[in-house]
Amino acid sequence: MTDRTMTRRQLLGSAAAAGALAGAPRHAAAQEGLVAATFPGTWSEAHRNILAPAFKRATGVNVTQTILLATDQVSKLQAAKGAKPPFDVAILDEGPLLDAVKLDLFDKYPVARSRHFKDLLPPFQDEWGPRVTMQIVGISYNPKRVKTPPRSWGDLWNPAYKGRVGLTALNSSLGIAFLVELARVNGGSETDVEPAFKALRSLLPNVGAIGANLGAYATLWQQEQIDIAPYNFNFTQTLRGKGVDIEFVVPESGAAAWRTSMHVVKGAVKPDLAFQYIDLHISPEVQAEMHKPPLDVIPTNRKVTLAGAITKIAPTHDRLSKLVFHDWAKINPRRSEWIDRFNREIRL
Repeated sequence: MTDRTMTRRQLLGSAAAAGALAGAPRHAAAQEGLVAATFPGTWSEAHRNILAPAFKRATGVNVTQTILLATDQVSKLQAAKGAKPPFDVAILDEGPLLDAVKLDLFDKYPVARSRHFKDLLPPFQDEWGPRVTMQIVGISYNPKRVKTPPRSWGDLWNPAYKGRVGLTALNSSLGIAFLVELARVNGGSETDVEPAFKALRSLLPNVGAIGANLGAYATLWQQEQIDIAPYNFNFTQTLRGKGVDIEFVVPESGAAAWRTSMHVVKGAVKPDLAFQYIDLHISPEVQAEMHKPPLDVIPTNRKVTLAGAITKIAPTHDRLSKLVFHDWAKINPRRSEWIDRFNREIRL
Protein backbone atom coordinates (compact mmCIF):
# COMPACT_ATOMS: atom_id res chain seq x y z
CA MET A 1 0.00 0.00 0.00
CA THR A 2 1.45 3.35 -1.03
CA ASP A 3 1.72 6.41 1.19
CA ARG A 4 -0.77 8.12 -1.10
CA THR A 5 -3.29 5.34 -0.59
CA MET A 6 -2.86 5.47 3.13
CA THR A 7 -3.64 9.16 3.33
CA ARG A 8 -6.56 8.80 0.95
CA ARG A 9 -8.23 5.68 2.25
CA GLN A 10 -7.33 5.42 5.91
CA LEU A 11 -7.87 7.71 8.82
CA LEU A 12 -4.89 9.70 9.93
CA GLY A 13 -3.50 8.46 13.24
CA SER A 14 -4.55 10.15 16.46
CA ALA A 15 -2.56 13.21 17.47
CA ALA A 16 0.03 12.49 20.12
CA ALA A 17 -0.97 15.46 22.23
CA ALA A 18 -4.56 14.26 22.45
CA GLY A 19 -3.57 10.76 23.44
CA ALA A 20 -0.88 11.52 25.97
CA LEU A 21 -3.25 12.38 28.80
CA ALA A 22 -6.54 10.99 27.54
CA GLY A 23 -6.35 7.58 29.17
CA ALA A 24 -4.17 8.40 32.14
CA PRO A 25 -5.69 7.71 35.58
CA ARG A 26 -5.85 10.36 38.25
CA HIS A 27 -2.70 10.31 40.31
CA ALA A 28 -1.78 11.79 43.64
CA ALA A 29 -0.16 14.93 42.22
CA ALA A 30 -3.20 15.70 40.08
CA GLN A 31 -5.55 15.28 43.03
CA GLU A 32 -3.78 18.10 44.86
CA GLY A 33 -5.06 20.50 42.20
CA LEU A 34 -7.88 20.56 39.71
CA VAL A 35 -8.28 18.11 36.83
CA ALA A 36 -10.19 19.58 33.90
CA ALA A 37 -11.13 18.07 30.57
CA THR A 38 -10.48 20.06 27.43
CA PHE A 39 -10.62 19.52 23.69
CA PRO A 40 -7.51 19.16 21.51
CA GLY A 41 -6.25 22.05 19.41
CA THR A 42 -7.51 25.57 20.07
CA TRP A 43 -9.17 24.65 23.34
CA SER A 44 -6.19 23.01 24.99
CA GLU A 45 -4.10 26.03 24.00
CA ALA A 46 -6.62 28.54 25.33
CA HIS A 47 -7.07 26.66 28.59
CA ARG A 48 -3.36 26.01 29.09
CA ASN A 49 -2.13 29.49 28.19
CA ILE A 50 -4.95 31.72 29.40
CA LEU A 51 -7.45 30.05 31.73
CA ALA A 52 -5.11 27.89 33.82
CA PRO A 53 -2.67 30.75 34.60
CA ALA A 54 -5.58 33.05 35.50
CA PHE A 55 -6.98 30.32 37.75
CA LYS A 56 -3.59 29.84 39.41
CA ARG A 57 -3.32 33.58 40.09
CA ALA A 58 -6.84 33.65 41.56
CA THR A 59 -6.68 30.49 43.66
CA GLY A 60 -3.05 29.36 43.89
CA VAL A 61 -4.14 25.99 42.45
CA ASN A 62 -2.61 24.18 39.48
CA VAL A 63 -4.71 22.66 36.71
CA THR A 64 -4.03 19.30 35.06
CA GLN A 65 -5.54 18.96 31.58
CA THR A 66 -7.20 15.82 30.28
CA ILE A 67 -7.48 16.17 26.50
CA LEU A 68 -10.54 14.31 25.18
CA LEU A 69 -13.28 14.67 22.61
CA ALA A 70 -16.74 15.24 24.10
CA THR A 71 -18.05 11.73 23.42
CA ASP A 72 -14.97 10.23 25.07
CA GLN A 73 -15.52 12.39 28.15
CA VAL A 74 -19.07 11.10 28.48
CA SER A 75 -17.89 7.50 28.08
CA LYS A 76 -15.20 7.85 30.75
CA LEU A 77 -17.53 9.55 33.21
CA GLN A 78 -20.18 6.90 32.66
CA ALA A 79 -17.64 4.14 33.23
CA ALA A 80 -16.52 5.77 36.50
CA LYS A 81 -20.02 6.54 37.77
CA GLY A 82 -20.30 5.80 41.47
CA ALA A 83 -16.54 6.01 41.93
CA LYS A 84 -13.97 8.77 41.72
CA PRO A 85 -14.42 10.55 38.37
CA PRO A 86 -11.34 10.95 36.14
CA PHE A 87 -11.75 14.74 36.02
CA ASP A 88 -13.64 17.50 37.86
CA VAL A 89 -14.63 19.70 34.92
CA ALA A 90 -16.14 18.58 31.61
CA ILE A 91 -16.45 20.55 28.37
CA LEU A 92 -19.08 19.36 25.91
CA ASP A 93 -20.90 20.33 22.76
CA GLU A 94 -24.69 20.28 22.55
CA GLY A 95 -25.11 16.69 21.35
CA PRO A 96 -22.95 14.94 23.98
CA LEU A 97 -24.41 17.24 26.66
CA LEU A 98 -27.87 15.77 26.09
CA ASP A 99 -26.46 12.28 26.67
CA ALA A 100 -24.55 13.36 29.79
CA VAL A 101 -27.64 14.92 31.37
CA LYS A 102 -29.67 11.76 30.76
CA LEU A 103 -26.90 9.75 32.43
CA ASP A 104 -26.90 12.11 35.45
CA LEU A 105 -23.18 12.86 35.14
CA PHE A 106 -23.24 16.52 36.25
CA ASP A 107 -24.34 18.64 39.17
CA LYS A 108 -26.51 21.62 38.31
CA TYR A 109 -24.51 24.80 38.05
CA PRO A 110 -24.73 26.94 41.23
CA VAL A 111 -26.03 30.02 39.44
CA ALA A 112 -26.69 31.91 42.68
CA ARG A 113 -22.97 31.78 43.49
CA SER A 114 -21.83 32.86 40.05
CA ARG A 115 -20.45 36.35 39.47
CA HIS A 116 -20.78 36.18 35.70
CA PHE A 117 -23.63 33.82 34.72
CA LYS A 118 -26.10 36.74 34.62
CA ASP A 119 -23.92 38.48 32.02
CA LEU A 120 -24.20 35.64 29.53
CA LEU A 121 -26.58 36.14 26.64
CA PRO A 122 -29.79 34.15 27.25
CA PRO A 123 -29.06 31.42 24.64
CA PHE A 124 -25.86 30.67 26.56
CA GLN A 125 -27.43 30.22 29.99
CA ASP A 126 -28.16 26.62 30.97
CA GLU A 127 -28.92 25.09 34.35
CA TRP A 128 -26.31 22.37 33.84
CA GLY A 129 -23.48 24.77 33.08
CA PRO A 130 -22.72 27.96 31.17
CA ARG A 131 -22.18 27.86 27.44
CA VAL A 132 -18.73 29.33 27.29
CA THR A 133 -18.53 29.79 23.52
CA MET A 134 -19.96 28.59 20.25
CA GLN A 135 -18.49 26.82 17.26
CA ILE A 136 -19.14 27.81 13.66
CA VAL A 137 -18.61 25.47 10.71
CA GLY A 138 -17.87 26.68 7.22
CA ILE A 139 -15.38 25.99 4.43
CA SER A 140 -11.67 26.45 5.01
CA TYR A 141 -9.22 26.53 2.13
CA ASN A 142 -5.61 27.18 1.21
CA PRO A 143 -5.64 30.51 -0.67
CA LYS A 144 -2.36 29.72 -2.44
CA ARG A 145 -3.85 26.62 -4.03
CA VAL A 146 -7.55 27.57 -4.21
CA LYS A 147 -7.41 30.82 -6.16
CA THR A 148 -11.17 31.45 -6.22
CA PRO A 149 -12.67 31.46 -2.72
CA PRO A 150 -15.39 28.79 -2.39
CA ARG A 151 -18.98 29.98 -2.12
CA SER A 152 -20.94 26.81 -1.40
CA TRP A 153 -20.54 23.26 -0.14
CA GLY A 154 -20.90 22.19 -3.76
CA ASP A 155 -17.46 23.64 -4.50
CA LEU A 156 -15.92 20.62 -2.72
CA TRP A 157 -16.96 18.54 -5.75
CA ASN A 158 -14.99 20.70 -8.19
CA PRO A 159 -12.82 18.29 -10.27
CA ALA A 160 -9.91 20.71 -9.82
CA TYR A 161 -9.69 19.51 -6.19
CA LYS A 162 -9.34 15.83 -6.96
CA GLY A 163 -7.42 14.24 -4.09
CA ARG A 164 -7.19 17.55 -2.19
CA VAL A 165 -10.43 17.64 -0.17
CA GLY A 166 -10.28 16.83 3.53
CA LEU A 167 -12.89 15.25 5.79
CA THR A 168 -12.98 14.48 9.48
CA ALA A 169 -14.36 11.35 11.13
CA LEU A 170 -17.79 11.54 12.73
CA ASN A 171 -16.47 11.16 16.27
CA SER A 172 -16.52 14.95 16.62
CA SER A 173 -19.33 17.50 16.53
CA LEU A 174 -17.62 18.99 13.48
CA GLY A 175 -18.01 15.74 11.55
CA ILE A 176 -21.65 15.28 12.56
CA ALA A 177 -22.55 18.92 11.93
CA PHE A 178 -21.09 18.77 8.42
CA LEU A 179 -23.02 15.55 7.70
CA VAL A 180 -26.32 17.09 8.83
CA GLU A 181 -25.63 20.33 7.00
CA LEU A 182 -24.80 18.40 3.83
CA ALA A 183 -28.11 16.59 4.22
CA ARG A 184 -29.98 19.86 4.76
CA VAL A 185 -28.66 21.58 1.63
CA ASN A 186 -29.48 18.47 -0.41
CA GLY A 187 -33.09 18.18 0.75
CA GLY A 188 -32.60 16.09 3.90
CA SER A 189 -32.69 16.88 7.59
CA GLU A 190 -31.55 15.73 11.05
CA THR A 191 -33.74 12.65 10.60
CA ASP A 192 -32.87 12.02 6.95
CA VAL A 193 -29.17 12.02 6.12
CA GLU A 194 -29.46 9.75 3.09
CA PRO A 195 -28.78 12.73 0.77
CA ALA A 196 -25.59 13.43 2.71
CA PHE A 197 -24.23 9.90 2.36
CA LYS A 198 -25.10 9.90 -1.33
CA ALA A 199 -23.21 13.16 -1.72
CA LEU A 200 -20.21 11.88 0.26
CA ARG A 201 -19.91 8.76 -1.89
CA SER A 202 -19.78 10.95 -4.99
CA LEU A 203 -17.16 13.14 -3.29
CA LEU A 204 -14.70 10.27 -2.71
CA PRO A 205 -12.60 10.90 -5.86
CA ASN A 206 -11.81 14.34 -4.46
CA VAL A 207 -11.06 13.18 -0.91
CA GLY A 208 -7.36 13.16 -0.14
CA ALA A 209 -7.43 12.35 3.58
CA ILE A 210 -9.74 11.87 6.54
CA GLY A 211 -8.62 13.04 9.97
CA ALA A 212 -9.21 10.58 12.81
CA ASN A 213 -9.77 13.45 15.25
CA LEU A 214 -9.47 17.22 15.36
CA GLY A 215 -5.78 17.13 16.25
CA ALA A 216 -5.03 14.90 13.30
CA TYR A 217 -7.23 17.07 11.10
CA ALA A 218 -5.11 20.11 11.97
CA THR A 219 -2.01 18.14 11.00
CA LEU A 220 -3.45 17.56 7.53
CA TRP A 221 -3.59 21.32 7.03
CA GLN A 222 -0.16 21.91 8.51
CA GLN A 223 1.40 19.29 6.24
CA GLU A 224 -0.55 20.62 3.23
CA GLN A 225 -2.15 17.24 2.56
CA ILE A 226 -5.49 18.96 1.92
CA ASP A 227 -6.48 22.27 0.35
CA ILE A 228 -10.21 22.62 1.05
CA ALA A 229 -12.50 21.13 3.68
CA PRO A 230 -15.27 21.74 6.21
CA TYR A 231 -13.73 23.18 9.36
CA ASN A 232 -14.33 25.22 12.52
CA PHE A 233 -13.86 28.99 12.53
CA ASN A 234 -11.75 28.92 15.70
CA PHE A 235 -9.44 26.14 14.54
CA THR A 236 -8.92 27.94 11.24
CA GLN A 237 -7.91 31.10 13.07
CA THR A 238 -5.52 29.20 15.34
CA LEU A 239 -3.77 27.62 12.35
CA ARG A 240 -3.52 31.00 10.63
CA GLY A 241 -1.81 32.32 13.73
CA LYS A 242 0.78 29.55 13.34
CA GLY A 243 1.56 30.59 9.79
CA VAL A 244 -0.56 27.98 7.99
CA ASP A 245 -2.00 29.17 4.67
CA ILE A 246 -5.71 28.86 5.46
CA GLU A 247 -8.82 31.03 5.15
CA PHE A 248 -12.44 30.57 6.27
CA VAL A 249 -15.69 31.37 4.47
CA VAL A 250 -19.35 30.90 5.29
CA PRO A 251 -21.24 28.98 2.57
CA GLU A 252 -24.12 30.74 0.84
CA SER A 253 -26.49 28.32 2.58
CA GLY A 254 -25.34 29.58 5.97
CA ALA A 255 -22.94 28.47 8.67
CA ALA A 256 -23.81 25.59 10.97
CA ALA A 257 -23.25 26.41 14.63
CA TRP A 258 -23.48 24.82 18.05
CA ARG A 259 -22.78 25.88 21.61
CA THR A 260 -20.04 24.56 23.88
CA SER A 261 -20.54 24.37 27.64
CA MET A 262 -18.60 23.51 30.80
CA HIS A 263 -19.84 21.46 33.76
CA VAL A 264 -19.08 20.44 37.32
CA VAL A 265 -18.83 16.64 37.28
CA LYS A 266 -21.04 14.81 39.78
CA GLY A 267 -18.83 13.46 42.56
CA ALA A 268 -15.96 15.75 41.55
CA VAL A 269 -12.93 15.56 43.84
CA LYS A 270 -12.73 19.36 43.83
CA PRO A 271 -16.28 20.64 43.17
CA ASP A 272 -15.71 24.14 44.54
CA LEU A 273 -12.56 24.58 42.49
CA ALA A 274 -14.39 23.19 39.45
CA PHE A 275 -17.06 25.86 39.87
CA GLN A 276 -14.45 28.63 40.27
CA TYR A 277 -12.61 27.42 37.16
CA ILE A 278 -15.76 27.51 35.04
CA ASP A 279 -16.94 30.83 36.43
CA LEU A 280 -13.56 32.35 35.64
CA HIS A 281 -13.92 31.08 32.08
CA ILE A 282 -17.09 33.14 31.58
CA SER A 283 -15.62 36.29 33.13
CA PRO A 284 -15.27 39.20 30.69
CA GLU A 285 -11.52 39.39 31.35
CA VAL A 286 -10.80 35.78 30.37
CA GLN A 287 -13.25 35.76 27.49
CA ALA A 288 -11.79 38.99 26.11
CA GLU A 289 -8.29 37.50 26.26
CA MET A 290 -9.38 34.30 24.50
CA HIS A 291 -11.19 36.37 21.87
CA LYS A 292 -7.91 37.93 20.72
CA PRO A 293 -6.07 36.51 17.68
CA PRO A 294 -4.92 33.91 16.95
CA LEU A 295 -7.43 31.94 19.05
CA ASP A 296 -10.48 34.13 18.26
CA VAL A 297 -12.65 32.20 20.71
CA ILE A 298 -16.20 33.55 20.38
CA PRO A 299 -17.31 35.18 23.67
CA THR A 300 -20.73 34.56 25.25
CA ASN A 301 -20.46 37.25 27.91
CA ARG A 302 -22.37 40.31 26.71
CA LYS A 303 -19.71 42.58 28.25
CA VAL A 304 -17.15 41.45 25.65
CA THR A 305 -17.42 43.30 22.35
CA LEU A 306 -17.06 41.17 19.23
CA ALA A 307 -13.95 42.11 17.28
CA GLY A 308 -11.64 40.82 14.58
CA ALA A 309 -12.41 38.04 12.13
CA ILE A 310 -15.73 36.99 13.69
CA THR A 311 -17.31 40.34 12.77
CA LYS A 312 -17.21 39.30 9.10
CA ILE A 313 -19.62 36.50 10.04
CA ALA A 314 -21.60 38.21 12.81
CA PRO A 315 -20.84 41.82 13.78
CA THR A 316 -23.02 41.58 16.91
CA HIS A 317 -23.95 38.98 19.51
CA ASP A 318 -27.53 39.08 18.24
CA ARG A 319 -26.41 37.97 14.78
CA LEU A 320 -24.62 34.98 16.29
CA SER A 321 -27.95 33.62 17.54
CA LYS A 322 -29.32 33.63 13.98
CA LEU A 323 -26.87 31.13 12.50
CA VAL A 324 -27.95 27.61 11.48
CA PHE A 325 -28.50 25.55 14.64
CA HIS A 326 -29.26 21.85 14.32
CA ASP A 327 -31.65 19.91 16.54
CA TRP A 328 -29.30 17.65 18.50
CA ALA A 329 -32.19 15.93 20.26
CA LYS A 330 -33.04 14.47 16.86
CA ILE A 331 -29.41 13.81 15.93
CA ASN A 332 -28.25 11.97 19.05
CA PRO A 333 -30.33 8.78 18.70
CA ARG A 334 -28.88 8.23 15.22
CA ARG A 335 -25.31 9.30 15.84
CA SER A 336 -23.79 5.84 16.45
CA GLU A 337 -25.54 4.46 13.39
CA TRP A 338 -24.14 7.27 11.24
CA ILE A 339 -20.62 6.75 12.56
CA ASP A 340 -20.76 3.03 11.74
CA ARG A 341 -22.13 3.77 8.30
CA PHE A 342 -19.47 6.40 7.62
CA ASN A 343 -16.77 3.91 8.58
CA ARG A 344 -18.22 1.32 6.20
CA GLU A 345 -19.06 3.48 3.20
CA ILE A 346 -16.74 6.49 3.29
CA ARG A 347 -13.66 5.40 5.23
CA LEU A 348 -12.50 3.01 2.49
